[in-house]
Amino acid sequence: MSSLKTHAIIGNSAAGLSAVKAIRKTGDPGRIVLISAENCNAYSPVLTTYYIGGEIHRSHLFLVDDSFYRDFDVHRVFGRRAVEIDPISRVVYLDQGSKAGYDNLLIATGASARSLDTVDADASPYVSTLRTIEDADRIKEACENAKEIVVTGAGLVSLQFIKAIVGRGIKITVLVGSEQVLSQQMDPESAAIIQDKLEGKGVSILFGRSVERVIRRGDRAHVITNFGEGLSADLVVVGKGVQPNTQLVKGTEIKVNNGIIVDDRMRTNMEGIFAAGDVAEGRNAITGQMEVIATWLNACAQGEIAGLNMAGYPSERQGQFRENITTILGVALASIGVSRPEEGEFREIRYKDPKRGVFRKLSFEGSKVVGALLLGSIEDAGVIRHCIASGMDVSLWEEKIARAPLDFGRILGGHDFGWPFFKN
Repeated sequence: MSSLKTHAIIGNSAAGLSAVKAIRKTGDPGRIVLISAENCNAYSPVLTTYYIGGEIHRSHLFLVDDSFYRDFDVHRVFGRRAVEIDPISRVVYLDQGSKAGYDNLLIATGASARSLDTVDADASPYVSTLRTIEDADRIKEACENAKEIVVTGAGLVSLQFIKAIVGRGIKITVLVGSEQVLSQQMDPESAAIIQDKLEGKGVSILFGRSVERVIRRGDRAHVITNFGEGLSADLVVVGKGVQPNTQLVKGTEIKVNNGIIVDDRMRTNMEGIFAAGDVAEGRNAITGQMEVIATWLNACAQGEIAGLNMAGYPSERQGQFRENITTILGVALASIGVSRPEEGEFREIRYKDPKRGVFRKLSFEGSKVVGALLLGSIEDAGVIRHCIASGMDVSLWEEKIARAPLDFGRILGGHDFGWPFFKN
């Protein structure tokens, strides 16, 4: 008589929740143990800036309530940090001396915001990253009376935070190490459009800057840059990207590069151990290179694939590449597939209509579209994503893609994916 398997999941966010649903979708009746260092139900870090900006209530950050864990028969171990894995004995050791055994283990520990290592101890109360719900609570409170805020980094998190507080009469200064905003998602020409919007709202942007030191002066922080500038701030928000939380596998034989190395089934090199989400490093379907793709959509998709495989249903992640869709200061933007020079040289077609605030750049490899940067007109982002993921031959209508949004229903409804139809 076979006994039920125990599926242990470390991480209570996008990848972990998706894995839970996938396991149960297969009808697997095994025990699911969900371990989380945070003592609360799953919430969305993506929504924290909306909470800070007062657009949603704090309660709306949470993705699920108690009923989710009950309905999916999940045993919660919250407020306990996993500190060590023994892949041979198949045991996860937790803080305070307890442990949890497993047959299958999913590491979905996500990533942590990179902090500044040049902050004096007495200045640290005025410096915060923005990754957790505790970070959001602290920043929201600080913003209530802040007059000057310094933001380091100009990635998506930083710009969404700025969007949340702009217009409150707060002086905002952004320190950017590169020579453009959104350097991980956009090229200089498209980034300049977002820069203009920010500066039009009174945001000061200083490029080529790094933080030499943050000290305390009175009841404020004082930021000293590599140019010798001194900037006073009631709050310093650090937006310097994230680092995968791989500490848990240190000392094991689990392979790690930037993230935990996984194949297309989200399997690590150790039997019965999977990884998914921002901690996992998988194959980019376009470039073929291994990389961590730290997006919410990717975490959900990887978690589902991991869950299916844990339940014994072989499945592979298809179409894994970077993609971000958002709106910043009224500008809708989408970055899909390749978008950075270091990813290779690709043939490009650009279309720009300044009057309508539209910028579209498509990147091609042969007859296939492999990347898109869309500003102002992004309603066909999903269709273009499908073209990229499927490797569709678009040679007959590539110029039209650049100039006019694709019609969603009619192209996806056409089974042979022949001539598409375009909106006027």
